[in-house]
Amino acid sequence: MKEKKDSNNSDSKKESKKEKNYNVESIYTTYFENLNSVKLYFNKFGNLASGEDESIKEKSKEFFDQALSEIKEEMELLKNKDEKNDTLSKEEVETYLTKFARKLKKQPKISPRNYEILSRSSFLMLNNYFEYLIADLLSYYYNKFKNSLNEKEFKFTLKELNEYDSIEEATKDLIVKEVESLIIDKSFNEILEHFENKLSISLEKDLIKWDEIIEIRERRHLIVHNSSIVNKKYISRTKNPFNYQIGDVVHIDKDYFFKSWTQFKLAGQLLIFNCWGNWDKDNIDNAIYEIMIQTFEDLNSKNYDLVCKTCKYSEQIEPKNEDQEDYILRIKVNNAISLKKQNKENEVKKVLKKIKVGTATPIFKIAHNILSDKHDDLEELFAKAIIVDELNIDSYLEWPIFDFVRVKDEINQRLIRTFKN
Repeated sequence: MKEKKDSNNSDSKKESKKEKNYNVESIYTTYFENLNSVKLYFNKFGNLASGEDESIKEKSKEFFDQALSEIKEEMELLKNKDEKNDTLSKEEVETYLTKFARKLKKQPKISPRNYEILSRSSFLMLNNYFEYLIADLLSYYYNKFKNSLNEKEFKFTLKELNEYDSIEEATKDLIVKEVESLIIDKSFNEILEHFENKLSISLEKDLIKWDEIIEIRERRHLIVHNSSIVNKKYISRTKNPFNYQIGDVVHIDKDYFFKSWTQFKLAGQLLIFNCWGNWDKDNIDNAIYEIMIQTFEDLNSKNYDLVCKTCKYSEQIEPKNEDQEDYILRIKVNNAISLKKQNKENEVKKVLKKIKVGTATPIFKIAHNILSDKHDDLEELFAKAIIVDELNIDSYLEWPIFDFVRVKDEINQRLIRTFKN
């Protein structure tokens, strides 16, 4: 379930965002804009690229078939002219094979690799955006908590020092260099350890499959540095989950790309939320709100496993005010919806036991009844929800919670009529 906000609250939020300085929330916004843009790019142009590849293959086949047909016709004509012998001599066969080879050389030299090029470029962008996220979080931390670098030794020449207008400018530049050296000098595993051990940021290892992300990172290295050819380093660093042999070529197909996208989404968002909760505690309401938004969006995308993991992560949050309580309640409802979509009825019941709707607004009571397969009071609750502006026909037709009743024709017709009364 997604929170409904009134226009005044929404406008004030937009204005306040304009005034905000660079913080974890802005890093979060940038990361998800990048993730969604590369997914959109891959979806939009993937079909075009594969279509173009199929067209190239078809044209190549047509050219081959036509050339073969022409040679066959010439050979048949020659045999028909010689009534005494209906077979061709070795020299005649060689002549026609030579002519056929010459025709094939005129075939357009276009290889059907558009989809492969597009998928690899999208995959590299995806990896880059995760690297940018790591760098942005490190930069933000060291800029906000400058004292953490007090014991660090930095070397400056007098000439370099004179290039800065202030100590603050010099400090910022030192932090940039420090983050760059961390990214360059440390392996991916060492950077993760830096977050966990030096910055006290949990890696949520029970939810994030870091081994799979390491394999994604190593596959990226093969594409960039080794012409996509599997080497010993890849096999030893990844434990070789795909059973590649040295010398094999790695590819990025559609399923692998979207699996990688999902892994980076989960790892990125949980890493961000942990940094948010540790470094920007005064803005924690917005963090919990965004957790709720992610579960709702993943429900709409039918990414139920991701919904469940994000909801599992949210269980560690103790709400501090009414807004946070409302967001957490909606997250629990989204979790129950995702479980019900997966036909995990026993787990749905466990979640529903933790949701108290005695004094909740009608929309929560509607959700609880639908998830409990109780449909008798829905019309009455719908009427109440419509009156308090919690529900409209668009929400009914779009929200995943109502999928369970829209498929029941009789109930669906009765509920739709409540919007017309």
